[in-house]
Amino acid sequence: MKILLVEDEVLIALEQQLYLESVGHSVVGPAITATEAMELAEADKPDLALVDVHLGMGTNGIDAARGLNALGVPCLFITSFRDELKKDGPLTGIGCLPKPFTESGLLAAVDVARAILAGETPRNVPQTMELFV
Repeated sequence: MKILLVEDEVLIALEQQLYLESVGHSVVGPAITATEAMELAEADKPDLALVDVHLGMGTNGIDAARGLNALGVPCLFITSFRDELKKDGPLTGIGCLPKPFTESGLLAAVDVARAILAGETPRNVPQTMELFV
């Protein structure tokens, strides 16, 4: 899968990229603002976006996810701020994997998203992952 990282913490983005590329995914980004996420998605349409809630320059991932969804890019939140996803109306996205995450947790969450997008029943859903669909 081609995966867009929407994450303003450089070390976390590098960690995600390392884990994802180690199993054959291609990675776009990271985008550190909602605007940058939209620009990257328009230029190189990803299959999935991994989105943090708090982004750089005062932007937020919830707005980024709404914009990405409008472009047809499904989103999976990877964040420490799960509660904030529920305070701004309907949830946008496939689900949420809370930080801190493990390599196996992140890869399993991406596989769950892949299965849902393919119309399959997901298996091996990480215990800490919350699905919105």
